[in-house]
Amino acid sequence: MTIPNILISHRWAYAEDYEGLTLKFKQYGFEYFDYSVPQSDPLDVNRANQIKAALREQIRQCNYFLIFANMATGNSNWCKYEIEVAKEYNKPILSVKPHGYTGNIPLFIQEADTEGGPAGFNTPSIIRKICNRLNHDIPFGV
Repeated sequence: MTIPNILISHRWAYAEDYEGLTLKFKQYGFEYFDYSVPQSDPLDVNRANQIKAALREQIRQCNYFLIFANMATGNSNWCKYEIEVAKEYNKPILSVKPHGYTGNIPLFIQEADTEGGPAGFNTPSIIRKICNRLNHDIPFGV
């Protein structure tokens, strides 16, 4: 059984999406390793090529890639880069609509999704998708 190594691609401007999902994972007893880059623990790099290399390594180590649908607002170059790297490494990619998000999901995110998304912000459904893909036990009550 593989422990999920998850990278949750998110914008720091929308940190509440990331924090809300990780809190829900914890509340449901979902154990996983977090390869995300939260604002509270940024990458120790300062140049674009260093950031790319560090992100590439984070994505290489994960075995499941989640991306929020509102990632493409503003400058989406990093979002596109992360998706391309995840696709290079053949990572399962699930797009997630943040709670209350009513905007459109960019086509490049829709096309990258390999898991039947976009998933609504329904944590049990997201957990089941991850566990089923990775042959991981689904937490009791999910």
